[in-house]
Amino acid sequence: MGPPVMNGDAADNQPVPLPRPARRPDIDWVRALAVLLLVPFHASLIFQAPGAYHITSGDRTPFLGYAAGFVSQWHMPLLFALAGMATWFALQFRSPGQYAKERLKRLLVPLVFGTLVIVPPQMYYQRLSEGRFQGSYLSFYPHFFDGVYPQGNLTYNHLWFILYLVVFSMLSLPVLVWLNGQAGRRFTAKLAAFCERRGAIFLFAVPVAVTESLFRARWGGLQTLISDWANFTQYLYLFILGFVICSEERFWRAIERHGLAALVCGVATTTIGIAWYASDTDPRPDYSPAWTLLMVLRAFNAWFWMIALLSAGKRYLSFSNGLLPYVREGSYPFYVLHQTVLIGIGYYVMSWQIGVMPRFLTVVIATTIATTAIYDVLVRRTNATRFLFGMKPRKA
Repeated sequence: MGPPVMNGDAADNQPVPLPRPARRPDIDWVRALAVLLLVPFHASLIFQAPGAYHITSGDRTPFLGYAAGFVSQWHMPLLFALAGMATWFALQFRSPGQYAKERLKRLLVPLVFGTLVIVPPQMYYQRLSEGRFQGSYLSFYPHFFDGVYPQGNLTYNHLWFILYLVVFSMLSLPVLVWLNGQAGRRFTAKLAAFCERRGAIFLFAVPVAVTESLFRARWGGLQTLISDWANFTQYLYLFILGFVICSEERFWRAIERHGLAALVCGVATTTIGIAWYASDTDPRPDYSPAWTLLMVLRAFNAWFWMIALLSAGKRYLSFSNGLLPYVREGSYPFYVLHQTVLIGIGYYVMSWQIGVMPRFLTVVIATTIATTAIYDVLVRRTNATRFLFGMKPRKA
């Protein structure tokens, strides 16, 4: 007797068996550079108006403010799209159950450990700089659990990214499994064929423009998960979109082909946005035509830069060397560690009687070196610490 015949719906939902895909070094390099960029980005916020960051120097520097504003347009969207790409690779050789178990272990453990151990020093230095606490770190730590941030101290701070990845990984799993099946692959094949048309790849920005226009005025940007609909919908969409892009080589060909056009459009939309902001006529957060136009501009600006960066990565970073495995493995713990190191260093450097740029560069260089050293010496060498930072065990 032959194998049972499956009906069309059941067959469509079956995963398509494929050989394990080769790693994409360009994606690994872009992810590592995006994580490293967090250091100058967060360091620039120290030199902005009070309240812009956990610690501030009292010096408001327009150049660093514009630079931070430019990076913030596309940086976190890019990281979520890259996370979706990594998920595509993971689901090509793991079952949905294996994937869910692996995601929970590699995300929840660092989230809990980081919240209890890595984040509290950030709040300690913030409260010292605000004059709301005096004393040693050991005497502060019990107060970390006094109320919820920003009124209280309990917070996950920069680890919100990990929390959102936990939710997105579980919430989108049925969709990702469907996309991995025959029906899903037919859908992505049609979408990829459409993206072979000139300029079609830019239309992926339209859903972001819609969600920004609908939600950003009401939910401005605090990553609270439960009342953060602008960020939540945008990042979830980009997470799934990253998965889709990796499922078809034609998406990558379209990204490469439109890289230069995306760069030109990115420069143009960035220039318009800066000029609009500098003119002091940028609209208030509401649902006016001007605000909607600004949200559409932001959405397309972010997508232009993402295409330009992914295209450049595919063109110039599709190589591996002896450094790449170290960088690939270290990007995640570097992310977990960097902000605590930066705030600790910045707290002391910001009072130095030297210029803004020397202090900024000192914070950036010292944070990069110190974070790398902490990762190399204290994190990567034992399986216990690797587990706490979401890393795979060392190979025998």
